[in-house]
Amino acid sequence: MTTLIQKVGRLAVKTFRREPKLSATAFNAHYEQLYNLLNTVTTQDLNLDHQLLYDRGTFNASRDGAPVTYMQLYEDSDVTICVFILKRGVRLPLHDHPGMYGLLKVVYGAVSVQSYSFIDTAVEGKQSGLMGSRPLPGVFPANKHQQLKVCASDPACHLCPGEQNIHEIYSLDGPAAFLDVLSPPYGPDERLGMERDCHYYQEIDSSWTAPQLSDGNRVLLVSIPTPSDFWCDQTDYQGPTIGEDGDEHGS
Repeated sequence: MTTLIQKVGRLAVKTFRREPKLSATAFNAHYEQLYNLLNTVTTQDLNLDHQLLYDRGTFNASRDGAPVTYMQLYEDSDVTICVFILKRGVRLPLHDHPGMYGLLKVVYGAVSVQSYSFIDTAVEGKQSGLMGSRPLPGVFPANKHQQLKVCASDPACHLCPGEQNIHEIYSLDGPAAFLDVLSPPYGPDERLGMERDCHYYQEIDSSWTAPQLSDGNRVLLVSIPTPSDFWCDQTDYQGPTIGEDGDEHGS
């Protein structure tokens, strides 16, 4: 019998595979189905060890080890399915997802999600006269979206290649865990002949001004090294094996 998380995994593979590529209509239909299915996933479906969610109070590295635990469920050249577990009061720093789609479903606790979208000043400048307002190298104009509080009872959050592609995630009121579906994965992308790296950012104060958007505020993000308060350990996935239809071997 196919379990819920196996159905999620198989549908994610179908939705995001690049060869053969789905038509736009088929992709949208698969994506919507995946989104709805993902919204029903719980810690029980993942067979998540609740010792990993034990609340020891505010994070203390000498007692708790890494602030974040990573668990990989499945990965191929087109999609990664994983779980992040955040201890009380820790964060996934502000980071990007270059050219990626993503679905984030909280399965335990609550998180705050602050998302941003990069602004292409080269394109926008031709439309709004901003050609003279480009910031310095390593500094990127962005639209800052409304901060969200997301609980296990809430639907999944979206990101896509051009919208809400940069975000920072904090645990709230205790440990939190969320299931991530990302496509394409980070790392080498042989199809495009590129390395898909994760970059970190910080919002900075500035006098850069531009018209405000209806769904957010214009800000500047500066590229920074990996923050020193962020590192991960890893735990093994103990749930049902995920693979394509007819493939129960996973990755």
